[in-house]
Parts: sequence; C-alpha cells; structure tokens
Amino acid sequence: MRIRRTREGQRGSAGLETQRRQQRQSEDGPNRKAGELLERMAGGDETALLLLYSQLSGTIYACTLRILGDVEEAKDATEEIFFRLWSRAGRYDPGRCSALAWILTVARRFALDRKRAITRRAKAMRRLHQDSESTVGGDPDWLHRVDLVSALEQLSAKDRQLLEAAYFEGLSGSEIACRDELPLGTVKTRIRAAMGRLRKAFHGVSS
Repeated sequence: MRIRRTREGQRGSAGLETQRRQQRQSEDGPNRKAGELLERMAGGDETALLLLYSQLSGTIYACTLRILGDVEEAKDATEEIFFRLWSRAGRYDPGRCSALAWILTVARRFALDRKRAITRRAKAMRRLHQDSESTVGGDPDWLHRVDLVSALEQLSAKDRQLLEAAYFEGLSGSEIACRDELPLGTVKTRIRAAMGRLRKAFHGVSS
C-alpha cells in the first residue's frame, strides 16, 4: 500500500512538473518573439512595429480599457502606446525582465498617466464652470456643452496659456504672477478678460 501511494505521488509530481514545463514553453514563445521584434524596432524596422501591433494590440487594449474604463480613450491610448514602444524599444533590457512584462509595464504606466490627465481635465472643467458664474456672468450652463479644446483654439496664444496655467496646471494667481513677473492684479484682470473671450469663442464654435 505504501509503495503504491509513493508511486502515485511520484506520478502526480511528474504530471505537475510537465504542466509547468509546458506553461513555460507556451510563454517563452511569445516572449521570445516580442523580444526579437523590439530589437528590430530599436534598429528602425517599421515592419517589426506592425508585427508587434498585430501580436499584442488586443492584449494592450484590454489592459488600457481596465484602467481607463472608456472604449474610445482605450483605443486612442493603445495607438499611442505603440508609438511609445517604437521610440523606446532601444531601452528594453532582456537581462532585467521578459519582453512581454516590459511592454505591459509601459502600457500600464501610460494608461495611468492618461487617467490622471483625464481627472485633472474634469476638475478644470468644473472650476471653469464655477468661475464662469462670477467672472463671466450670463448663462451659467454654457460650459456644460462646450468643446473646451475647440474654444481654446480660438483664443490667442497668450490667453490660452494663461487659462491653461490657471485651470489645467493648477497654478494660483500668485504663482502665475511670480512666473511671468507681473503684478497679481494684472494677472487677475487678464484671467477675467480671457474668460470673457473664451465664452465668446464658445458661442462662435457652437453657432
């Protein structure tokens, strides 16, 4: 009885080891292929980029979708991640990690950065809406429908940079005044004026 149990245990251990070996082999193939493609990309081979996209775009899209929670954002992020992989392929060190692990790390970091940027933009939109009630007057709901990017593009570079600093970069009036070497009162006046021009630009875009 003891001999039989020992043999059964040996067969079980052998089966488990076989499964592990097969799993390693199944992972080694894609890893080796991805590593070869990264090496070719580092040498400027554009065909390698297309092959890597064909091999991993679905995996990277699924990764970004889990983080961003938005289909269109995930699609855009996936495209940009492959451009980033193209520009950074030479940084991959096979001695530190597998090719797939490195690629997915790049993808996750990019998606997390994008998510933080989206959060900052949403906060900026809320602040713009709140401030529009006091600095612009009139219709307090105009920013609910605004295509902010299109409206900002209608402004001068000076107005656009000022509003981006105040709302998207989160700088205070004092910080902007210090950065631009201007009196604080001048900065506040320019922000109010830029807000007024932004509102007019929005009406031009939406009409």
